[in-house]
Amino acid sequence: MASVETNSDSLDVTQVINQQIITKIKYLRRFNDAISNHRDREIYQLLDNQRYAKEIEHREQQPNDKGVMNLVDDLADQLSNYLSENLIKYLGKTYPFFYYEEYQTGHYRIYFGNWWDRRQFGELDVLNVRFSFDQTEYDKLRTAFELARDNKRYNSDRISKISSENDRLQDLIDHQREREERKEALQEQLKEISSRSGIWESSRNKESRQELVEQLQKLEDQEEESRNAAQTIKDNERVVLSLSKENTILSYEQKSIIDIFGSFEDFELANRNLYANYLASLNGSEGKQVDDDEQ
Repeated sequence: MASVETNSDSLDVTQVINQQIITKIKYLRRFNDAISNHRDREIYQLLDNQRYAKEIEHREQQPNDKGVMNLVDDLADQLSNYLSENLIKYLGKTYPFFYYEEYQTGHYRIYFGNWWDRRQFGELDVLNVRFSFDQTEYDKLRTAFELARDNKRYNSDRISKISSENDRLQDLIDHQREREERKEALQEQLKEISSRSGIWESSRNKESRQELVEQLQKLEDQEEESRNAAQTIKDNERVVLSLSKENTILSYEQKSIIDIFGSFEDFELANRNLYANYLASLNGSEGKQVDDDEQ
């Protein structure tokens, strides 16, 4: 037999619902007030109270209230666009070599530098105050810094290998006449051996014949390769040019980081601390960046 809910139970459920509604309304009102007054620091706290407590207030045990925080999930793009104003101003001072393009509302591509052939370097995650770097491009930069310790550049080995290959191909082109003369001489020797050989050819003649055939085949292979050598050299030169350009761009990026941060390690440290550093730069009461003379 089904139990009947008492008036007391119904009242308890109503109180729970009402309390949750009041909590949500308070959250949205606070959020609305922070938005209206551009208190960005408070907005970030409302978006992720757990992270804010840990990184700004240095309190570990501060769970997020998912029941209210997801109320603004559908506004993520608009909030990102809104919060980007102050964040990008801050980044313009702390990371002056990064440039941003909003390719759709609240979504920003990062470009490294303002020079020719600059690279798209990833995206800016405004709501989480972090860089989402393109891993391939980031790894190239990291490797370039590691190689620089040995006075090497990112594509040095590849360029050296391709240059050596071009030298070899050019040598094939330059010695075409010598190959032809050598080929004629070997063919004459082969004819001579063939004329001396009867039904019972000696093992020595067989070995000599085989050796001549192998030498002729080698010359023929070189001749075949030399026919395409000029085009291959041109193709390789284009590759070397592209690799050299990449070396140059990487050197610009390395210099930019060293000029601002001193080292790649300090650049990475700044990236890890970006959330805390940025929020610390905001005035808690107004949500605006603190001017240098106020810090």
